[in-house]
Amino acid sequence: MKASQFSENAQLIAFVLQRGAEWNPEVIDALERTWGKILHKGKLFAFDKTPYYAPEMGEGLYRGVVSFVKVIPPETIAEEKERSNALEFSMASADNPDMRTVNIDIGYMDLDKVVLPSYKRGPFKLYAGKGVWLDMLLTYAKGVFHPTAWAFEDFKRNPYQHDLQLIREKFKKSRQ
Repeated sequence: MKASQFSENAQLIAFVLQRGAEWNPEVIDALERTWGKILHKGKLFAFDKTPYYAPEMGEGLYRGVVSFVKVIPPETIAEEKERSNALEFSMASADNPDMRTVNIDIGYMDLDKVVLPSYKRGPFKLYAGKGVWLDMLLTYAKGVFHPTAWAFEDFKRNPYQHDLQLIREKFKKSRQ
């Protein structure tokens, strides 16, 4: 069998970090211009367990997950990471272009896991080419997404559980 016979698409998702407890319409519009129609827009949760992004983005940060109608071959996620970085910089502060107003962690979900690409290497990340490392942050088993031991704090608490289950269910139905 050819390797291409084993290829399957994955659900394109993004974890979006922004200021404010309501989805920013400009951010939603930019996401849809970049990746197409949003299929699911999750609830935003306070991103308050680490001050990591505060110096760059300010206080009152919230993160939520969205999925798109678009599905992708997982091996193309490095290209989507390039798009997400370009979008972040296009939306940067006019006063200071190095200050992002939004952080977009593009990634994919298949039936078993959630994977986010990163330009930062790490002991549990796998190299995907183009300077991109893949970080499997959540696995799916027995009806629940489980954080990996190295997942970020908000993924360990996983307030996104309900939204991720809805996204997975829609993705699973689309494959039938």
